[in-house]
Amino acid sequence: MQSSWRLLLALLCVFLVVATGTIQVVHAHPVGDISHADCSLCATAHVTVQVVEPPVTLFVTAVVTDVEAFVSPMRNKTFSTFALFTRPPPADTVLA
Repeated sequence: MQSSWRLLLALLCVFLVVATGTIQVVHAHPVGDISHADCSLCATAHVTVQVVEPPVTLFVTAVVTDVEAFVSPMRNKTFSTFALFTRPPPADTVLA
């Protein structure tokens, strides 16, 4: 007896889905007729789902880190000489 009620309820649900789907498919109004403004099928056909996003939650945390100071590179203090350097003549030989 219990399974027959479930079967009857399932058949009723299937029938309702088929019936409402058929009604929506064959539903029409004459062209230019504006009297269907209060038609519930036409009103629900234009209702859309509006997606609402929850606000973004920002998690603020304190970031603590060591700061490394930049050490500029030092130039070498050695004096390098060019091997092909020729020195100018001594100052004594210059005629005044």
